[in-house]
Amino acid sequence: MTMPLMATEQAASAPDAAFDAHVRLIGVTKRLGDFVAVDDISLDIARGEMLTLLGPSGCGKSTTLRLLAGFYQPTQGEIILDSANITRLAPNQRQMTMVFQEYALFPHLSVADNIGYGLQRRRVNAAEAEKRIAEMLDLVGLGGAGLKHPHQLSGGQQQRVALARALAVDPQVLLLDEPLSNLDARLRVRLREEIVRLQRVLGKTMVFVTHDQEEALSISDRIAVMRDGRIEQLDAPEQIYFHPRNRYVAEFVGTANFLPVEIVDDAAIRVGSNVLPFPARHVSGKPSLMVRPECLRLLATSEAGSAHTLCGRIERKSFHGATARYWVQTPIGELIVDCPAPAAPAVGEEVGVQLDIARAHLIGD
Repeated sequence: MTMPLMATEQAASAPDAAFDAHVRLIGVTKRLGDFVAVDDISLDIARGEMLTLLGPSGCGKSTTLRLLAGFYQPTQGEIILDSANITRLAPNQRQMTMVFQEYALFPHLSVADNIGYGLQRRRVNAAEAEKRIAEMLDLVGLGGAGLKHPHQLSGGQQQRVALARALAVDPQVLLLDEPLSNLDARLRVRLREEIVRLQRVLGKTMVFVTHDQEEALSISDRIAVMRDGRIEQLDAPEQIYFHPRNRYVAEFVGTANFLPVEIVDDAAIRVGSNVLPFPARHVSGKPSLMVRPECLRLLATSEAGSAHTLCGRIERKSFHGATARYWVQTPIGELIVDCPAPAAPAVGEEVGVQLDIARAHLIGD
């Protein structure tokens, strides 16, 4: 799904005609005592979009999700679902459901009864509820587990039940608060792929909260990177990764090298002793060239010589399976380089580091 790119500051105004805004946060602030947990956020979420709120602990992402769910009331601002103002509605009136990190299953109920709990509360007739429960069990791959109880299931299966329970009531929007953080690494990958599959099959609008940048990059149509209750950048994953708005975003989302540069003119920059053709632009603070480790290449010293190459010495290396990571000391500082493994250079070896200028990004502080 390809999403239009919208700057955070544009979200409070009327969206582009091609952008079907399903949920809108308009100037939303939440104060918890003297602490501003969410600070004047405006955000449009498209219908059928997988939007991820990404950031470290305390950045406001889970508070934002709870504001959407209705567990918190905003100190100021509005929340709109379609054209309805739901700012002051109770959670059970919002047509949104939430999947929690802790699963929150009822231990005394069977899997089927857990999934059907919301249907029972809504007084759905027994035949329709039974049909819906069976559909949900099949959807999450637990067709034979309806009579089991939560303690008889693995962590991944319990999370599938939690997803099925949330989806059973057919919400307009599904909210997921770090739903995979209690699972081991392999199971996390499998379950996040399952969530993406469900989102594509059902076409649901989903808002996913995580602090895991790899998770966010792999599942999202767009990512909102948060800091101190505000959105630093709202963009497609590729833009967030290769064209971060500032150094905070670049450092939080993946590993990055920052090469000190001097802007020569509108079409050139100086990196070390090399002047490189590069479309310079105004940046706040001291400029640097951000380059991801996979956008650098190691060369033998005999091959080094172009203007895009720095000379250096390998200080250390580590094996990462498909890649090997090298730390190379150069005249402008240490650079991190990822190469396909196995790679030949050894610690202490003199090498050239070639820069892929087309994949570099000029950035400010």
